[in-house]
Amino acid sequence: MALQAYKVEQVLVFATRGTEAKMLAAPLIRPMEEWREDVAGWVALRSERAPEFDELYDPQRTEPYVHAAS
Repeated sequence: MALQAYKVEQVLVFATRGTEAKMLAAPLIRPMEEWREDVAGWVALRSERAPEFDELYDPQRTEPYVHAAS
């Protein structure tokens, strides 16, 4: 399955599922220690499918990754 674009707050991630995108982006938003203390915040954190960014996908990449703007 090809990687698809997801937005997690302001972080653009390419992943196969939204939960995968959330796991990659979360430590960039807040330290994991804070997420452990704020379970409600973790649950509320959403990854949104962002098909308008699919064109930025690097076909050389096969593993989920956080997109770095160039």
